[in-house]
Amino acid sequence: MITNWAPIALVLLILNSSAVLANDIYIQQVGDDLDMDITQDGSNNQVEGLSGSGDAQISGNNKTIALTQQGDNNQYRIWTNGDNQQMTATTTGNNNITAMDNHGNNNNMSISITGGYNQTHTEIGNGGDNDNAISLTIDNGDDNYIYSEVQNGDYNQIDTQIHSQDDGYIKVTVNGNSNNIKAWQGKHEDGNVDSDETGDNEVYWIVSGNSNNLASYQTDDNGNGGQHIANYITGNSNTVKHTQRGASDHRGFIEIGGDSNTVELKQRGNSNVQFADIVLDDGHTVDVHQRYGSHTANIDLTNAGGGYTLDLDQTASTNQTYNLTGTCATVGGCGLTITQN
Repeated sequence: MITNWAPIALVLLILNSSAVLANDIYIQQVGDDLDMDITQDGSNNQVEGLSGSGDAQISGNNKTIALTQQGDNNQYRIWTNGDNQQMTATTTGNNNITAMDNHGNNNNMSISITGGYNQTHTEIGNGGDNDNAISLTIDNGDDNYIYSEVQNGDYNQIDTQIHSQDDGYIKVTVNGNSNNIKAWQGKHEDGNVDSDETGDNEVYWIVSGNSNNLASYQTDDNGNGGQHIANYITGNSNTVKHTQRGASDHRGFIEIGGDSNTVELKQRGNSNVQFADIVLDDGHTVDVHQRYGSHTANIDLTNAGGGYTLDLDQTASTNQTYNLTGTCATVGGCGLTITQN
């Protein structure tokens, strides 16, 4: 049985009046205490199904949904289900596609897009999902693409943002519990948005496990292109922070595959390429800092029952290189500090 059809049809009539032409809303809404607010001010905007056609389908309990599109040729593609969900999406600009898929219990979504030709795919859960939250922000730029999913997890929070960039691509995939994930481009660690941020930036997160606390920031590329972060986490209780700044090519990659690691990788430079490749398993504490020059650090730290504590600092303007592969099984663990100037 379809309920709340009359209010939705009334909104559809208003949006297709002589003031605004050719906006379409296709919704099949089944369920309880829905509070929906839809505004479309431009032309040829659509609220439709995930495939790009058909009904958007909103069902479930106690929902509050507010959608606003003000430009032209924008699309909201929605499938949502569950109870106590809140969803807010705001689009200003043209030719944006925002796909949303929201299952589970008490999920939150907040999506804001300002520029044009941006695409998002955002989904919370597919089965045992509780108390998840996704906040996604794109301000400007063309062809920025954010993909973020939880797909069956608990207490996850995802905050992905792209600001004032030409090419940015963020992918976050989470499966597990109690994850707190941030991936920013064009925004500083202190919360300030860099107005000069341009370039070919990419961020990936693929996370599986429990109690992970993850962060990635990329800023001030200043039109030079570059910057790339890839972090793959499998395991529990890992804390990773990865920051890249400066007008240069930074790369990254952290792959953990174990439990109870704490990693902080910082790269900041005004000359091309600082590169770091870190592979871990269990119980490591790693702090890598590379500032100026074309430095390279390849670190493995896989142990045989012992533990590592590594502090690598390469700050010189001249190029530095370091490779470390560890198999340490000492009772007290291994401590290693390297500084090159």
